[in-house]
Amino acid sequence: MKGPLAPAMALRLSLRRRLKLGDPRTHSRFVQRTKWTLPAIAITLLLLIAAWPQLQAAFEHVRFGLPHIDLNEARKLRMVSPRYSGIDRDNRPFTLTAEAASQVQPNSDDLVSLDGPRADMTTNSGNWVELSGEAGTYQPQPQLLDLFGAVELYQDRGNEFHTDSARIDILNGTAVGHDPVDGHGPFGNVTAEGFTMYNRGDVIIFTGKTLLNLLPRAKEPE
Repeated sequence: MKGPLAPAMALRLSLRRRLKLGDPRTHSRFVQRTKWTLPAIAITLLLLIAAWPQLQAAFEHVRFGLPHIDLNEARKLRMVSPRYSGIDRDNRPFTLTAEAASQVQPNSDDLVSLDGPRADMTTNSGNWVELSGEAGTYQPQPQLLDLFGAVELYQDRGNEFHTDSARIDILNGTAVGHDPVDGHGPFGNVTAEGFTMYNRGDVIIFTGKTLLNLLPRAKEPE
């Protein structure tokens, strides 16, 4: 055949030869494979339908959900084991540490919330005093520390005092508490309705109704 259809017919015959469309052996192999493939697919589908309730229950247990994010908490800056160091008006050093610190107001450093705060200060006489509490707040600019819960005051002279809350003015080296306070040490023991501390612990005045039991001072050897 000649004419414009001759190239198309030649291409068609060539494709048939490459694909072996007219080969009976190819058709026989296709039929043989189909005899095995179709039953296998059918059996798989039947097994999947039978097991679908169990699979659905398993998928329910493996369901993954996105964690809930509190945007208010995410905006807060939180620091673990913070440490503040500085000096007061008389150039005496102080250190403020805590288990954790977080901003009370986002994007503001004016007030910091503290977990397990502890303040260490050096007294005018060269001794040290430590104040701690379960929680507290700190104002960096005026250097004011408020302690709440199981507030303790320790002096290196062996004295210790316990109360529920106290405000420490680190800049001026003073502290005040209006809750009942009790303490003991080499001097004896004391209970009072409040206290005021001056000179970074060199002077402590007990306020309100106060009961003081003094221990006799040991005689110095001659």
